[in-house]
Amino acid sequence: MFKLFSFYILLIIFSLPVFAENNFIAKIENLAERGFSDAQYNLARIYANGESVDQDLIAAEYWFRKSAEQGNLDAQYQLGRMYDSGLGVSVNKKEAFKWYSLSAEQGSIDAQYNLGLAYRLGIGVEQSFTKSLKWYKESASKGHSGAQYNLNLLFEEGLATRQDISDAIKWYRCGREILKSIIIIAFIFLITLIMTLIYFNIG
Repeated sequence: MFKLFSFYILLIIFSLPVFAENNFIAKIENLAERGFSDAQYNLARIYANGESVDQDLIAAEYWFRKSAEQGNLDAQYQLGRMYDSGLGVSVNKKEAFKWYSLSAEQGSIDAQYNLGLAYRLGIGVEQSFTKSLKWYKESASKGHSGAQYNLNLLFEEGLATRQDISDAIKWYRCGREILKSIIIIAFIFLITLIMTLIYFNIG
């Protein structure tokens, strides 16, 4: 009797994480069904990566699209990737370009890089070195190493100037300095808050 009781106790204990996980996914599904873009995006990622569920790229595409149509830039980028690589859908470079464009316009550096590549090679869109340069610069200025490398290639091929590369690096460094300043300010604020709480608790 005691062994049986112990078995059920252990079963309940080890089932708790699974129950909590399933409950979490159920909540995300509920929010996604109700039209919340972030929930739709996260649910799509769960299906795409097979996190706690069987991988289902068709379901992933469905939820990425739902989120992307509401303007979620990350979902737009992921949807572009799916059509670019044929993940759960047929390869469609024009459709990939469409979603990359929407994501890039909102500031996704990966989408901006992929647009630069698409224009550079004429994939899913008419080839344009001018537009390729524009999007490589956008992405490179935010620290995308691939875009920075390809900018150098364009320079070597005579399709970009040294100034283009210099500008991209300048804005990247500027962005890094701003980020450092924000982190320092946040750290000082946190320390001040902790010290204030300690002071009042002691007092």
